[in-house]
Amino acid sequence: MQVAANPSPNARAVSPRRQIRRVGNWHILPSVLAGALSRAATDPRGLRRQLLKRVWIDLKRFAAPHVTDLDIASISGIERLNVEGPVLRHSPLVLCAIAALLEPATIFEFGTYRGDTAWLLARNLPRASVCTLDLAGPDAMYHAQLELTDIDEYFHDWGRGVRFHGTPEAERITQLVGDSATFDFSPYRGSIDLVYVDASHSYSYVRSDTEAALSMLSPSGTIVWDDYTHYSGIYAYLNELATVLDGPVFHILDTRLAVYSRRPLTALEPRLKRS
Repeated sequence: MQVAANPSPNARAVSPRRQIRRVGNWHILPSVLAGALSRAATDPRGLRRQLLKRVWIDLKRFAAPHVTDLDIASISGIERLNVEGPVLRHSPLVLCAIAALLEPATIFEFGTYRGDTAWLLARNLPRASVCTLDLAGPDAMYHAQLELTDIDEYFHDWGRGVRFHGTPEAERITQLVGDSATFDFSPYRGSIDLVYVDASHSYSYVRSDTEAALSMLSPSGTIVWDDYTHYSGIYAYLNELATVLDGPVFHILDTRLAVYSRRPLTALEPRLKRS
């Protein structure tokens, strides 16, 4: 019988020498630029839609004079939360996570559309009541008091609230109709814990809706605006508003959302409060 001897512990395995290749951004820059120029030549609409639009969004965010960028991971307690919803709509999931953290009893939404966000909030906050406001019908666009946006996208297929109609969550959702510029918000004054502004994206309507939101806000309430990074009217107004509020307006990074809260969202926020 033959017994194989163990190799000496001092013996070293012989292997071919491996080459290390270090690649940095400067190394891939020529190919990236060449690819970008090639794509721009073959698909100029894609260049405007995908690249230049995203560059413009990031430039606005970086240059915002008064709205402060906030990493969602910096929101105290957000890491403990799980929410339910479609993965294709990232910002509403973040909205629901913030809402779940704040635990509002009352929610008011500007802009019902199909009712996806109202249903999502009601679904993830089973003890909250939701009011959602939109125009009475497509013909109301001809009588709107201020400037409407996205008429081609939002006014041909009406279906306001169809997502929550007939669902268990509908019992806690109140669908309101009217022009937010003339709607009577006095019954809700000082009683709404979370206001979500996502109706017309023009400067005039966002300003009007925000003034109404501030009048409805409870002492510990929060306002969330959608599409801050995507519409000039919202961007301009919120950077103006942030200079006169008693606390900061945050843009949640990697979302379209901006937030103002009368409750601290981060551990560092008390330092940002204005006297």
